[in-house]
Order: sequence, then C-alpha cells, then structure tokens
Amino acid sequence: MYRNTNKEMVIRFISGLIIFFSIIYGYWWLTWSLLILFLFYFPNYLEIIFFGIMYDQLYGLPIQEFWNIKFIFTISSIILFTISTFLRKILIVYDDKI
Repeated sequence: MYRNTNKEMVIRFISGLIIFFSIIYGYWWLTWSLLILFLFYFPNYLEIIFFGIMYDQLYGLPIQEFWNIKFIFTISSIILFTISTFLRKILIVYDDKI
C-alpha cells in the first residue's frame, strides 16, 4: 500500500501549483506535457481530471473538427488517466503502489 509522507505531499502540492500557473500563463502543449509527466510520476494522479475541467472552463471552445464538443481537454484527461492506470499494471517499472 502506498503511503504519503510529508515530503511527497509537498512535492504534489508544488506540482499542482506549477500546473495551475502553467494553465494560466503557459502554452497548452507545455501544460499537457507536464500533466503527462506528473501522471506517470505520481500514483493515482486524479488531479489531471480536475485540471482538464479547469482548462476547458477557461479556454474551451467547441471545435468543428471534434464534432463541436466543448470539453475536449476533460475527455482527453479522463482517457489519459485510464491509459496510465492500465499501463501501470502492465509495466514492470511500477511496483504495487496502486
């Protein structure tokens, strides 16, 4: 079973602040690159879904190429979280932390 220590909680909080300021002041590709990096660094990084919702609420527009769906980043963050969960079970790099 995975146990959070104070150091890990501080690192997780700082990563959340980095993502928040990246959403506000950064480029979309920088934000999503950092989210994918943190997704594989932290076990059960559910914050990616929260940040996907936040990104869509701030900048989300219906795009014609995506069938006028407004919540593209939310849907993609849920898909990324699901894929990372399955990859964690398959890859040998991750031990039983989930």
